[in-house]
Amino acid sequence: MNTTPEPMLETEAPLAHATVIADAALVTQKGPATLAASASDVKRLEESFRVFTRMTHDLERAFDKLTERSSRVDHELGRTNKKLLSKLAELESLSSNRRRILEALPNGVVVVDEAGFIETVNPAAERLLGRCAQELCGRHRQALVGPTGDCLLLDSAAQAVEGGAIEREVVVLDGCNRRLSITRAPLPGGSEIQVLVDLTVVTRLREQVNRLDTLANLGEMAAGIAHEIRNPLNGIAGFAGLLQRSVGGDDPTAQRYVKNISRGVREVNDIITNLLTFASPGRAPEATVVLSELLKDVEATAQGFLESRPKVELNLVIHPAARRIAIRGDATKLKIVFTNLVKNAIEAIADRGSVTVRLELSPEGREARIKVTDTGSGVPAAMRHRVFQPFATTKAQGTGLGLALAHRFVELHGGSIRCDNVAEGCTFSIELPLCTREESMQA
Repeated sequence: MNTTPEPMLETEAPLAHATVIADAALVTQKGPATLAASASDVKRLEESFRVFTRMTHDLERAFDKLTERSSRVDHELGRTNKKLLSKLAELESLSSNRRRILEALPNGVVVVDEAGFIETVNPAAERLLGRCAQELCGRHRQALVGPTGDCLLLDSAAQAVEGGAIEREVVVLDGCNRRLSITRAPLPGGSEIQVLVDLTVVTRLREQVNRLDTLANLGEMAAGIAHEIRNPLNGIAGFAGLLQRSVGGDDPTAQRYVKNISRGVREVNDIITNLLTFASPGRAPEATVVLSELLKDVEATAQGFLESRPKVELNLVIHPAARRIAIRGDATKLKIVFTNLVKNAIEAIADRGSVTVRLELSPEGREARIKVTDTGSGVPAAMRHRVFQPFATTKAQGTGLGLALAHRFVELHGGSIRCDNVAEGCTFSIELPLCTREESMQA
């Protein structure tokens, strides 16, 4: 009888192991007499131990292979992790460089995703749009509108101008008026980038250059025609006086005609005087002017304009902190400025309304602010950018020199003037630099 066991499969190893342990326990339980009589059991036990030993060696070899493979995997993971860390550091460096570039750019950069929501806003765009990035990111570009309803970003309908710049005069979220040039370009994934360039200062400088060119041409024209016009005017005024004396008081119709002639001569002479003054305003004398007193004088003068407008009310409001503020300049020229503004405000009211002149300090305390507000119809949109240009007027009988002269005199005093339409009417705001504390105390 062949007692050599057949080779065992690897799946039989746990069973053989259990058999060996069971045989050993069985032999232990039997006595010596039984062992002598059970030779076959002894052989079976020996065979079981040989199988157990072979399986132990196989397990050791498998464990060594597994250890070797684990070591290789650990080595590969270490190399892979090192490469990933290197790539991560590279991406961090690129991201940091991009962030620094965006922060250093003087122009605004806004990234919009494919759905139209704002993803990225750099500091320059925060300044131009008037809000911080936390308030801008996540908003839809069509919902990004200023206080007056101006769209601050280009929408998807502007596909035709892709790559080209669009200039817009807008009121941004903090209430400032800005002229922006906006350029858009597509990005991978359907996103797009919009670049905002602030042209406000450039536009103002351009307007100043155009105004200086106009002034130069106007000065040449005024100097050339003033003498030619005033000589005949003086003659007309002289003959009007002679005619008035000759007709006496016997002919009321002739007297009325003479008065109309004299009034027309004065009006033409005033136009020439304003034209010459506008073209060559001279320098503002270094005198101390207390603004509250000057505005009270303007208020008294403006009462004459109200005689024919009984339903128009004029109010002068002086902030307590601005009662004694003073500037250095020409009181006569400044009175012309404020008188022209008040007169225009009264004339802008069709029937019933009010004009308010307000004097206050700027928040920084370095400038005086004078605001003339009326409840009229406001300045037409087509005139808003031309309101301070010479001969720009909407009045049938106006010359268009009053606001131009006011702008000229304010600039002469180192100040600024602007026109803003409000909910009802219009407001002209003037800012003038204050005197030093010592000069104000001497006023």
